[in-house]
Amino acid sequence: MKKAIKLSLAAALVGSAMLQAADIDINGYRGGTLDLMLKGMTVLDDKNNGFAPSNGSGYLIKLKYETPDVWVDGLKAGVGMYVNGDAGLTDWDKSSAAEGWDKGAYGMVVDEDGESKALMGELYLSYKHKYFDAKFGRQTLETPLTQIQTSLMPNFYEAYMLGTNAIDGLRLTAGQITKMSIGSRGAPDWGIIGEKTGTAGVGAELLSQGGTVEQAKFYNIGTIAGVDSTSGRTVVGATYTGVKNLQADLWAYHSDDIANDIYAELGYKIPVSEGMAVNLNAQYLMQKDTGDSLAGERDFKMMGAKIALGTKKWGMYAAFNSSGNEDLAHEGQYFNAWGADPAYTSSIFSRNAYRDNVDAYKIGGHYVIMKGLKFMMSYANYGKSDSTLGGVTKTTGNTALEDAYEVDTVLVYKPSKEWMFKIFNARRLSEFNGRALASTPERRQNHYRAIASYTF
Repeated sequence: MKKAIKLSLAAALVGSAMLQAADIDINGYRGGTLDLMLKGMTVLDDKNNGFAPSNGSGYLIKLKYETPDVWVDGLKAGVGMYVNGDAGLTDWDKSSAAEGWDKGAYGMVVDEDGESKALMGELYLSYKHKYFDAKFGRQTLETPLTQIQTSLMPNFYEAYMLGTNAIDGLRLTAGQITKMSIGSRGAPDWGIIGEKTGTAGVGAELLSQGGTVEQAKFYNIGTIAGVDSTSGRTVVGATYTGVKNLQADLWAYHSDDIANDIYAELGYKIPVSEGMAVNLNAQYLMQKDTGDSLAGERDFKMMGAKIALGTKKWGMYAAFNSSGNEDLAHEGQYFNAWGADPAYTSSIFSRNAYRDNVDAYKIGGHYVIMKGLKFMMSYANYGKSDSTLGGVTKTTGNTALEDAYEVDTVLVYKPSKEWMFKIFNARRLSEFNGRALASTPERRQNHYRAIASYTF
């Protein structure tokens, strides 16, 4: 009976409702827009090995209001409140996880015990002109090195961003990021996905060590990275679309006394026939320590290529990433402290392309079975990297043992504009399988989740 109740609650939990940008009209006066979202997620099952989460649930409530134009045309103010917590189905018995048979999914909550936690994630002024725009304050940032997969609570940044489209076909962006709030995936980014290598969720290391840094709370960029407070992260970027079917991106990030990052990407679309096209993409990411090198010496380089062919009915792709090799494992891998994942070969639970000396490839595709029903599948292989478990000096007990891989299978059903149902399975083998520091050395995942949403 208890299991039946739990399953029925899980089925109810995965539903989410969203009111998107609804206009507020009071006696003919436009009073701005309101976003209201309720979202839930639950783990259906996983192979119980003490590594992957085998149970868990979470919810997110979002309430955001943006004013109409104030004072001058194009000037608006916005505020967004977010509440995240366990939906009541997670077993937080840490002794069970220590024994290796059950583990709660920390990646859906921002509190280590699943307690509800509220955050004013957005609080900004924005301005839009024909050729110029600006946004100052707390916000999400859509740049190549500030976007990452999220489950429920996203990452937020306190930033001052400027942009211009004054030149036809050329978008220029510049800004300064001073603070960040770690979202609900901070803990698994560090532990399960990054495996304490420092290539994902670096800021979450402070949580695992019992530090004062919390998820869903704004801190200085340097503090988030586990070093001294710094003056922030400067961003400049250019996107060129002046040639038909071509897009070129070039972005530079300067993190004071930590590292400089350069990201470049080139994409070209080749029409094959009516409704069919080949998409060619190439990317390059480099990172080099700078100033006082507070995060240590860094000399990371990663290149990638992707080719995709498809129509509205079906599509398939192949991708490749290769990272450089350095004498020190931490020097030749990417210091991924603030949320970044542009690599073509990343999968739901794997980001090994940012580790030291990796040749990764990924193949995948999708097929529309019928109107509204889509099947997607991908396979990624990362081989063995030269990074070490825990990111420390190489020993006989912390190097890779297996060729890492992940297989993701996703089924999405969207019967109408309002409804969406999704179920996915992720099968993964860690390169450190057999190297676990806990009592259970097996590092595998066979992970099922279900998601549903209703939009009105």
